[in-house]
Amino acid sequence: MADLDFRRHVSFFATGVAVISGEDAAGSVHGVTVNSFGSVSLEPPTVMVSLRPGRAMEIVESTGRYGASILTQSQQHASNHFAGNRDNSEQPTFLTRLEVPTLETCLAWFECEVLDSFTVNDHVLFPARVTACGSAEGDPLIFFASQYHSSPNRLG
Repeated sequence: MADLDFRRHVSFFATGVAVISGEDAAGSVHGVTVNSFGSVSLEPPTVMVSLRPGRAMEIVESTGRYGASILTQSQQHASNHFAGNRDNSEQPTFLTRLEVPTLETCLAWFECEVLDSFTVNDHVLFPARVTACGSAEGDPLIFFASQYHSSPNRLG
């Protein structure tokens, strides 16, 4: 199977967009945009992210922690920023609520403690126990068919 065929077909799975963050030994916060973050278990609260090699992955491996910030529809600039497509817009800011930095403004945030790691081809999976979380009002940023989309109608 050709890589481009797989990429095109898998893009039809709609996902939310998250920024995975962590603080390095010098106290600098780094983030990376992902759409590979999700819930694994409710008892105990467990999530997982898939990261490819880079600064964010190095920080997660060395600290054993990561933050996850779920982006709102109005945060496409933040998604682009942490995906490496920086423009002249204001850099998103982080806030350490308890122990791990997450975006100051986001739809939901999670502070996570890594349980294990698994290498799968060119990525590493990091299941983690959620140690703190919270949310705010807003509509999610959705990624579908390799493009950002408006959120679906709210339920209820």
